[in-house]
Amino acid sequence: MEQRQSEDSTPDSLVPLPNPSVDIEATQPTASAPVEPTAQPAPAENTPANPREGGRRGQPRREFTQGDNNGRDNRQNGRHDMVQKDSRPQRDNGRRSDDTRDQQTRETNQRPAQNQRTGDRQANRERDANSQESRNREQTSQARETDKQEPRNREQASQARETDKQEPRNREQSGRDRENGNPENRQREQTNRERDTERQDNRQRESRQRDASVNESDDQASRADRDGGQPGDNRLVIGISMGDYNGIGPEVILKALQYNRLQKLCTPVIYGSMRIMNRYRNLLDMKDWNLNGAPSISQISHKMTNVITCWPDQQQEIQPGQVTPEAGQAAFACLQRAVDDLKEGKIDALVTAPINKYNIQSEEFKFPGHTEYLAEQFGVADNLMFMVSEQLRVGVVTGHVPLGRVRQNVTRERILQKLNLMMQSLKQDFGIEKPKIAVLGLNPHAGEEGLLGNEEQDIIKPLLNDLRNKGQLVFGPYPADGFFGTRSYGKFDAVLAMYHDQGLIPFKSIAFEEGVNFTAGMPAVRTSPDHGTAYDIAGKNLADETSMMQAIYTAIDVARQRKEYAELAANALK
Repeated sequence: MEQRQSEDSTPDSLVPLPNPSVDIEATQPTASAPVEPTAQPAPAENTPANPREGGRRGQPRREFTQGDNNGRDNRQNGRHDMVQKDSRPQRDNGRRSDDTRDQQTRETNQRPAQNQRTGDRQANRERDANSQESRNREQTSQARETDKQEPRNREQASQARETDKQEPRNREQSGRDRENGNPENRQREQTNRERDTERQDNRQRESRQRDASVNESDDQASRADRDGGQPGDNRLVIGISMGDYNGIGPEVILKALQYNRLQKLCTPVIYGSMRIMNRYRNLLDMKDWNLNGAPSISQISHKMTNVITCWPDQQQEIQPGQVTPEAGQAAFACLQRAVDDLKEGKIDALVTAPINKYNIQSEEFKFPGHTEYLAEQFGVADNLMFMVSEQLRVGVVTGHVPLGRVRQNVTRERILQKLNLMMQSLKQDFGIEKPKIAVLGLNPHAGEEGLLGNEEQDIIKPLLNDLRNKGQLVFGPYPADGFFGTRSYGKFDAVLAMYHDQGLIPFKSIAFEEGVNFTAGMPAVRTSPDHGTAYDIAGKNLADETSMMQAIYTAIDVARQRKEYAELAANALK
């Protein structure tokens, strides 16, 4: 086909260089892989030797302008030199080189891989985020569970402690279950439980009474201090007779009073000797504790422990453990002075330290002991030796009587008299409204239904039946050995024994250190420790003061109870 000629002629400057090559294909370089240079194609065989010549020989040469065909050279193999070169990739009429196609193929193949890696990284990040969120939720849930678990842990710890406490009870219950097969064991266990229950009740009651007394005395002491040291109605004055000074009497008195604990409840007054008490105070290393010497009961101090000297003591020396006439006469002088003040109402109660019943005998004192002397001084026809403690109270029908004369003194009238004294004392002295009393038999095994003696069948049983018909809670007669052996005394408020050793031997075996000898049926209150002079340990700082302290406490409690009972009786509706 003939090419259209233009009227313009091509300038020389636009003539292409010799041996022009075909258009070089320039591909767009990529960031992923470098573009290799494209090989130059060989010159076409039909290219004219002189490119300046037109497409046909003999035709005039046509001038080429940039205005034609948008500045592109329409010649087959040439391009005008002055035309601005296009920087875009040039195509050879839609054909691409093999290298370009390979490069694009690689890019196409790499793009899904890159997209896949990008997607994987994004998925991993999302998975990590989800995992972190899950861990956060799990930690939050664990924290909530911990908060919930803590009260459960405390509850479990509390239950564990309760289990530890319950285990000894379970072991104790197991022991009881093993013993349940034997009726005697069941009876013994029941008796022990009742005894322990009553003992605990008595202790709590006495503790409450004592605490109330302490508080009341503290208030009264404060008022007394404001009033110049004058005692009020509730601050009792308790007299204490020294007893035999060669025995343990002075020692247990000083030990009981040394810490001034009892001064919150009472004003103690020792009837004895200031000189002898100071000797024992030095011997027992109580030098830092001072006593107040008073000529008479009207000159005592209510802030100190007082000592009233009852005889001229300048020439007497203490001989601990020795039995001397001087010590016996001094013991009687102290007792007589204290009883005189007790009868005149200058002291509220009397506590007597032990005496020797042999060296105290004289023209003025011809009695087996304190009890008989006090009964004579107060004009009482009869009284009751009443041994008391927190666990047990025992009275005797016959006191200081030889064993050969016991049978003739065990009569219906005498037993009834002692029972009445015991009932009255339990009501007015110990605050028990309806006493329950056990009575022991005279003979072994309570006579075995007359086989070992008839006193139970002829005297004791008929009397107890008559009293029960009148509403009195008296029971028996019980064999003494089995009664104390099974601890049946815990079921009763008191026990009446027939003679001295039948009641006092078990009492001192059970409550020797804290037992108190109380004289019931007297218009005045008198107590004493349940032990004797104990010469073998006198002056050796070995004596136990517990019984003396309990004797003082009992005297205070009984004196207060008697005042309350008298007030109630006076104000009772008639």
